[in-house]
Amino acid sequence: MNYKALEILTEEPSMEYFLRGLLPRILPKEYVLDENCFIRPHEGKSHLQKSIPIKMRAYARYPYPVKVLIVHDQDSNDCKVLKNKLIELAGASKIPCLVRIACRELENWYLGDFEAVEKIYPEIRAEQQVKKAKFKNPDSVFGAHEIGLLTKNFGKIHAARSLGEIINIEANTSPSFRQFISGLSKLLSNS
Repeated sequence: MNYKALEILTEEPSMEYFLRGLLPRILPKEYVLDENCFIRPHEGKSHLQKSIPIKMRAYARYPYPVKVLIVHDQDSNDCKVLKNKLIELAGASKIPCLVRIACRELENWYLGDFEAVEKIYPEIRAEQQVKKAKFKNPDSVFGAHEIGLLTKNFGKIHAARSLGEIINIEANTSPSFRQFISGLSKLLSNS
């Protein structure tokens, strides 16, 4: 196998913990977490954004092919404006780079699979939640806030560590989660 690597840049540790559970379920066999697939969490949005140009210049000097995935929460930003800003920060290098925005935040991906959320927080009754109009498009609300209203036991790190391993990939109703999955698949399938 010719060595190649995937570098994943995230804005905070909770995305790292979530991806540590999710990625082993979706990575093609030629990519192995912590062997040639590395998650680089940052200490917030500004830290990530300052780091992107520096890391992209460094990756260009690596003696093997590198692909880069940048994952950022939308929060209250305009999604297209934010994505374009991140693409601009990545620069016009020859390194394959994919930017994915979690709309509005990582926790919205959880709302796309209430059955998984119920396994971690049994007090959230998935059957009742999926009937609510505001959850028809899980990306339209602020996920952490909504989960916090449903359970007093919600914790970002605990949820991220638990849900990455069990979240339903195929049936998840979060549009940005589905975009993340399909984009990563395309990034890794292109040679």
